[in-house]
Amino acid sequence: MDRNQHHAIVGVVALVLAFGVLWIKKLKTRKEIASHPYVNRDYERENYINSILYSGDQRCIDVIRMRPIAFFNLCDILNRNNLLQSTKLVNIREQVVIFLHIISNNVRFRVIGSRYYRSTETIHRFFGVVLRAILKLYKLVIRLPDESTPSEIRNNPRFYPYFKDCIGALDGTHVRASVPLNIQGRFRSRKGGTTQNVLAAITFDLKFSYVLAGWEGSAHDSRILSDALSRPRGLRIPEGKYYLADAGYGIRNGYITPYRGVRYHLKEFSAQGLENAKELFNLHHSSLRTTIERVFGILKKWFRVLDAEPFWNFQTQVDIVLACCIFHNHIMGVGPSDLLNQGLYEEPDSDLIISTLTEREEREEAREWSAKRDEIVQTMCTNYMARNIRMGKGNKEGTSKQFRWTKQMKHLFLETLAEEAQKGNKPSNTFKAVSINRVVEAISEKFQVQCDAKHVENHLRTVKKQWQIICTIRGESGFGWDDNMKMITCDRATYDAAVMAHKKYEPFLNKSIDHYDEMALVVGKDMATGSFARTFADIDLDDDNINSVPIDCENKATEEVRTNVSSSGTSKRKRKKAQESVDDEQIKFVGEQLGKIANTLE
Repeated sequence: MDRNQHHAIVGVVALVLAFGVLWIKKLKTRKEIASHPYVNRDYERENYINSILYSGDQRCIDVIRMRPIAFFNLCDILNRNNLLQSTKLVNIREQVVIFLHIISNNVRFRVIGSRYYRSTETIHRFFGVVLRAILKLYKLVIRLPDESTPSEIRNNPRFYPYFKDCIGALDGTHVRASVPLNIQGRFRSRKGGTTQNVLAAITFDLKFSYVLAGWEGSAHDSRILSDALSRPRGLRIPEGKYYLADAGYGIRNGYITPYRGVRYHLKEFSAQGLENAKELFNLHHSSLRTTIERVFGILKKWFRVLDAEPFWNFQTQVDIVLACCIFHNHIMGVGPSDLLNQGLYEEPDSDLIISTLTEREEREEAREWSAKRDEIVQTMCTNYMARNIRMGKGNKEGTSKQFRWTKQMKHLFLETLAEEAQKGNKPSNTFKAVSINRVVEAISEKFQVQCDAKHVENHLRTVKKQWQIICTIRGESGFGWDDNMKMITCDRATYDAAVMAHKKYEPFLNKSIDHYDEMALVVGKDMATGSFARTFADIDLDDDNINSVPIDCENKATEEVRTNVSSSGTSKRKRKKAQESVDDEQIKFVGEQLGKIANTLE
């Protein structure tokens, strides 16, 4: 081989090596590496999206909870109002489909990434973009109720003219929440889990007119309502109109609640007919107010993310609740009478002065609306009797003058005081007189006995002593605690020794403690602050701060399944190992090819 041939061979090898190095560097800069070299990801992705949107209404509803017509209408609104824009990589249609797929079925980012051939980083980024865009839709979708009588009332003789001034129903619901361990106590509801308490007002066409999300699960409904009313751009009710609410909110200006101590729920009237005018009112009140319970049921059924363990930070969990309510209104509004694109949501003035009432004014206001409720009852009862429908007799008065605390009375006692504590009526270690009087009224009315404040105060002291015993036992060694059963546990030897030394320990050992959560509220401290609470008007919709993008809180340490999409949510160490593994394989392959070339040239 002469010198020229040798230089030519060396030049060819150097050129091949240079191209190999450039190829490896290109591989390192790619964000996504398909598992198969012949997979056309764009083609597969388009086919998958088309299989959702063009395979019939049912397929589309199963995946994204809306028909194709509602979906394309939504994309058109987002585009025309400059709320969402297509990029070179992801168009508006794909962004919205992915977002709806996640919240409708509670699918993790890495799973969605494998289905749409996108990296977890891409899914994560566009999820935050779409969430902010959807929240901005509230001006178009969330509407104040019309002041005219709703057709659902006007066209039903059971409700008209009694509820002619009613504009909707109001209630709260609990949505599962995932929060840091140090604040879980504030979010623990009476059922034991961590939740956020969501207040909502709806109109009778099954649409939301107001939503306040983010309050801790331990907060009482009436306290959240007070917060909604006191906000500068909070819940407002037209003069002379009112919402229907349950008894827990208490009757006040703009809200009519059922009578306490009287049968209310529809199923309670199935076995026995009506007995008095108050039951007649409660029956019609319940029949009309169940509309909001129906809306909550629909919302949680459509968007499974609301009834599953969240994997975002809590502020994002609050925003997702608001976004789901917006989607609900959009879906309910798409049809022949769709008013979605006409007009804007009318916001109250942000500098509106909120009037504060004294306790005397609150009592006068409550009496005024109680009189309004009594007037409705009188009219309803008169018409009811005019139709020759026989009314049952009222409850018989209690014949026993001796007062004795029964198990049911103790339950009502704890339940009522727990509500008072959550309302903020327990400023110190004692309750206000108004709270004690409410317990007296509740027990006297429901059980037809002569109960006075002295009875309630004496029993409250008894409950405090019981709680002290429980805390003392839990603080001693040898005793465990079953949070599910609300029970102090111990072995037989420890039990015998404890009972022998302290006879008063016996009722609380290896037995479920009745109404433990209520006792904790009555004798403990109020923990809910409402610092996370948000409504649509409270969100800074023009803030595109990247910090507001939701965080995927998946536990990456437990993942064993690897998809063909690289995940930015994994740790840097795992990404580095995965990339080094790919690079090593590619370098090994290039080395083998270069070796073959060298052998051939030789």
